[in-house]
Amino acid sequence: MLWASALQFSLEFVTPTMNTTAVDNRRLRERERGGRGGVVGAFSSLEYFHFCKAEPAHFFFSSSNRIAEYFTEGRSLLVRWKMEILIGLLISSLSLYCDFTDAECLVVSPASLVVKYGDPASSNCSSDTPVEMGWEATQGGVGLTDNKVKILNWKADGVTDWDNNPTCFTDGGLCQKQLNITVYKLPDSVSISYRKYPDPMVEGHQYLLQCLVQNIAPIGRLRVTFYKVSATGEQTELDTQQKSKDNIKTPENGTYTLDFTPGRDDDGAQLLCSAMLDLGPEGPQPPPVMDSNRLNTNVHYKPQITSPGCFSMSITEGDTLSLNCSANGNPAPSYGWLLPQADPNTMEERSVVTITNMAKSHSGNYTCIAINPLGKSTCTVNVEVTGASCQTAGSALVAVLLLQLIHWL
Repeated sequence: MLWASALQFSLEFVTPTMNTTAVDNRRLRERERGGRGGVVGAFSSLEYFHFCKAEPAHFFFSSSNRIAEYFTEGRSLLVRWKMEILIGLLISSLSLYCDFTDAECLVVSPASLVVKYGDPASSNCSSDTPVEMGWEATQGGVGLTDNKVKILNWKADGVTDWDNNPTCFTDGGLCQKQLNITVYKLPDSVSISYRKYPDPMVEGHQYLLQCLVQNIAPIGRLRVTFYKVSATGEQTELDTQQKSKDNIKTPENGTYTLDFTPGRDDDGAQLLCSAMLDLGPEGPQPPPVMDSNRLNTNVHYKPQITSPGCFSMSITEGDTLSLNCSANGNPAPSYGWLLPQADPNTMEERSVVTITNMAKSHSGNYTCIAINPLGKSTCTVNVEVTGASCQTAGSALVAVLLLQLIHWL
């Protein structure tokens, strides 16, 4: 190869001007440090790779300084001048070497795969120029080919190794390319429950929900979302969680929790969790989702009166008063009324109050009380009884006279 020829030429060009003992001493120091001695020891084949692939400009100056130091230590200016020429030739040879190794490098296509556990998979390894190549893998490995080829296929009838990353390689391992495989498995089950069953579930109290996802891989790509579905069917997202477990490839169980504080509007709603395995654009689209069972909520809350409301009213003497008390509450509330003409400590246990032939003595506050084990709610209606109008009284008198006349006839 050109770079090897340049190294050989540089040794032959400079060695006659060097002291043999000094060279031997430097070679001995190289061996003690584990190197190979000479220029090859100062500028190893691994450094050639760094020169081609990493930072050529920086590497050029650092390595050329080491080569120059190796040859010109204690030498004349003539030797140093000769070395400047040699370094130029050496770098030119390295450029040709880099072009050669780039052309020889391998390409794996596709470079990465997302495979369901037990499904088949395959990928191709190719080279611009024919080379002897093979696949090293725990499944579907292919030994080094006898002949030089430009393409070599890897395949597995069913991927069952969670950590299988096949590597394509050339003779001597000069070039290697790895195929990245993500093996996934859908969960066996997804379930939701209370960490401690609420008996009963009370408005404003906090409860811990638990979502269990069993036997899923890779668990680091799992997203769990908690949902609430109202009695009318409206779905609301409560929270989404994802755990950082990218280093775990084998199936795992995952437990996800959420604090839930119900309100009275949540009575009759349902709670569930959903497990989504998001494997990115290379994975199945749309991402596979598995929902849990649903928890029915029975939220207990104290009553809130909805009718008749709290207000003031007037009613004419002799008319009939009817007041109906109703309230929302769970458990269903019981009702009672406090009446103005009754003992203040006496409550009539009924939801409807009806008084015929209202008199002025019936004026006052009518208070509805709705009660359940969680509390009570009250509402007061102020009733004022007014006297009958003259027109009303005259009509009543005419009616009495007509009745009397009929009786005489």
